[in-house]
Amino acid sequence: HVTQHKKMKRIIIFLALVSVIGCSEKEDSDNSENNTDINLVTGINLIDFTGGKIGQLGNPNELNMINFGLYPNPTVNILNLYSMGNISKIWIRPAKSSKNYLQTDFETVLNSELYSENEIETNTKLKLTNSDLSKIKIDLGGLEIGYYRVFVKVDGIIFWRNIYVGTNTSELDNLKKDWN
Repeated sequence: HVTQHKKMKRIIIFLALVSVIGCSEKEDSDNSENNTDINLVTGINLIDFTGGKIGQLGNPNELNMINFGLYPNPTVNILNLYSMGNISKIWIRPAKSSKNYLQTDFETVLNSELYSENEIETNTKLKLTNSDLSKIKIDLGGLEIGYYRVFVKVDGIIFWRNIYVGTNTSELDNLKKDWN
């Protein structure tokens, strides 16, 4: 009876360990991406060469509050930014796209204090500071093809939009297929 009891005890301990390890791995995988991930692009607004919105792909996780605009999107080499206030800082960070949050109401999730300037600056590929302008042209020629998040500080408040940098304007058809 004693050896059976020891075996049973070992089996219970083993099962408890497996259960704990299994749960912690699941939690880790759930935390690998969430709807406020700074590197996450859940969609983009399609903007023509005059700044007019011509469509939307996915469900853009952008915080804009009509404080700044950018065009064109997708873009090839030059990105135009404009604002009603003064743009003091601009950060452009690489991002990854995800269709996991197409039903999320980002207006209730996002706010201007979600990311710190230090957090935004980490992994930034392009940074402009002390511009204090309301219109800026940015040369994106050095960036790789892909999704980016453009963060701006307008009158002391941080906002952001998602963009796609490509090689030519015909890539729009491929982007539309990616999001459908």
